[in-house]
Amino acid sequence: MPYVGPQPKLGRNREVDDISSGFNGSTTAFTLAVSGSNVSPGTANDIYVSLGGVIQNPNQDFTIAGSTITFTTAPASGLSFFAVVLGQSIDSSVVTPADGSVTGTKLSNPLDLSDNHKIRFGTNADSEVFHDGTDFFIREQDGGQLLFRADGNHVFTNSAGSEVRILTANNGGVDLYHDNVKKFETESGGVSLTGGAAANITALSDGATITIDMATACHHSVTLGGNRTFAAPSNQAVGQAGSIFITQDGTGSRTAAFNSAFKFVGGTAPTLTTTASATDRIDYIIKSSNVIHCAVSLDVK
Repeated sequence: MPYVGPQPKLGRNREVDDISSGFNGSTTAFTLAVSGSNVSPGTANDIYVSLGGVIQNPNQDFTIAGSTITFTTAPASGLSFFAVVLGQSIDSSVVTPADGSVTGTKLSNPLDLSDNHKIRFGTNADSEVFHDGTDFFIREQDGGQLLFRADGNHVFTNSAGSEVRILTANNGGVDLYHDNVKKFETESGGVSLTGGAAANITALSDGATITIDMATACHHSVTLGGNRTFAAPSNQAVGQAGSIFITQDGTGSRTAAFNSAFKFVGGTAPTLTTTASATDRIDYIIKSSNVIHCAVSLDVK
C-alpha cells in the first residue's frame, strides 16, 4: 500500500554513547558518538533524547547541527542521559562498514556496474576494468605486465564459447584459429601450418640508389626508370628469405649494380634483361649480416 507523504527510509536504530559525564549545569553543546565514532542524526526529529528519564522535545529542548546536540537549558550535573539515533536518517557512518568487513555474500549477484564505471586496482589506481558502452577494457597503465596465469590451458573463444580463436596448451603449443579451424600451431620441433601462407610484396621507391628495408616485407618489387644501384639492405634479419622483382620501364635498357652484400653464383652480378617491361627475379636468403645469397631468374614470362 502506498505511503501518504515521504516513504520511510530503512536503517537501524543506534544507542548514543553516554555524555552525562560532561553535564555541569553550564555547558549546553555536546558531541554525539556511537561506539566512539561521531554520529550525525540529520535533524532533531531523527533522535530520541532522554534527560533524567524525561523525553526531550526536539527543536525546543534541543537542536542538532551535524554531530553536535545543543540543549536549550544546560543539563545539571548528575542528570542521566539516554539517546537513540533513528534508522531513517541519512548518516554516512551507517553505510560505511569497517575495513575488511564486507564479504562476497553481502554483494548483489550479479553485481552490475553501469558503462564507464570502473573497478580500479593498485595504490595509484594503475589498473582498471570497465565497459565503455561498446567495448570491454582490461587496462594496465603503469608500464607493468598484464599476466594471465593458469595451471591449465588458456583458451580465447567467442562469447558463446562455441568458437576457439587462440589456445595455449599447458606444457604444449600455441594454436591460432581461423573461423574455428586451426591454421597455425607451435610444436616441439618448430611450427605446423595448415593451408597456404602468403607474404605481401612491397613496392620499392625507384631512385638512383635503391635501399631495401627488410623490415617492411620479405618480397619486394621495383620498376626501374633509369640505371640504378641496389645498396646494402637495412634491417637485415638472418634467415629472412624472399624475392625481389625487378621490372624494366616502357623504355627498357636499364641497368642495375649491386652492393657487395649481395652474393651471386660465381661472384658475378647478373646482367638484367633490358627489354622494355621485362621482369627479372632475384630470390635471396640472408645468411649473415651483409651476406645475402641470391639466385637469379632472368626474363621471367
